[in-house]
Amino acid sequence: MGGVRSWTSRDFFVLMTPAFVFLLIFIIYPILTTFYLGFTRWDGFTHPQFIGLKNYQMMMHDPLFWTSVKNNMFIFVIFLPLVTLVGLGFAVLLHNKEVVGRNILRGLVMLGMVMPLTVVGIVWMLLLDPNAGIVNYLLSLIGISPRAWIQDPSTAIYFVILGSLWAWQGFSTTVFLAGLEGLDVDILEASIIDGANPWQRFRYVILPLLRPALVVVVTMSSIYILKVFDLVYILSGGESVPMYLSVLAYMVYYEIFRMFRWGYAAAIATLLTVAVFVFSIGMLKRMISEREAGS
Repeated sequence: MGGVRSWTSRDFFVLMTPAFVFLLIFIIYPILTTFYLGFTRWDGFTHPQFIGLKNYQMMMHDPLFWTSVKNNMFIFVIFLPLVTLVGLGFAVLLHNKEVVGRNILRGLVMLGMVMPLTVVGIVWMLLLDPNAGIVNYLLSLIGISPRAWIQDPSTAIYFVILGSLWAWQGFSTTVFLAGLEGLDVDILEASIIDGANPWQRFRYVILPLLRPALVVVVTMSSIYILKVFDLVYILSGGESVPMYLSVLAYMVYYEIFRMFRWGYAAAIATLLTVAVFVFSIGMLKRMISEREAGS
């Protein structure tokens, strides 16, 4: 038995070594380096100068940082319920075998998900073009004058949310649809026999059984939207993002490639990484507890 355990242990480390090396080089080392650079003043060329917590102190007094935090939180609060409800709604619709053209609808729903976010941003930029965009053209047919939607601080952030929703709802639909496909038919039939109407069956039977899928959707959607960058950058024309659209991920890019303050950017990136990590761990714990409770 001892020999078996020895061989098992050795085989495990031999097989896992490439993955550990990859993890160390491409994930752990960059994270630790970024964390260290957050305590330095560095322009990307000269030797980093250790300055302690000055980058974080500067962050607390930076209006762009607080605007970016506010925009991130606003997008998060609006996007998360929307992508969850829209994904659930599409999943219920596509799960119904009586829906005509169900396979075509599935392809349309997944269209935004399979497109690169850069392409999604370009598509929305063309749709919202103040001169040739189809959105302004359709509105002009009902007497509404054209507007520069992205250039308007009062509307721009909502189209970032809509673009993100279009790009990501395919994921939430897929997860919920997989959950619906995996439901125990016997439980559903028992609820019908007990006299539950469709709404009661959905509210008290289907939704509780979809909680693991809900946790997955909320976790992955939160990570996605907290790191949103592509749509914000592309919708702004690939140039400087206006302050009313700035988010933390863009601010990291801006501080590195425009201001050459790599240390300050590393501090912002560290804060964003910690926020995403803490939220993810909390949701993963909930997912594990849900699974244990279900078993």
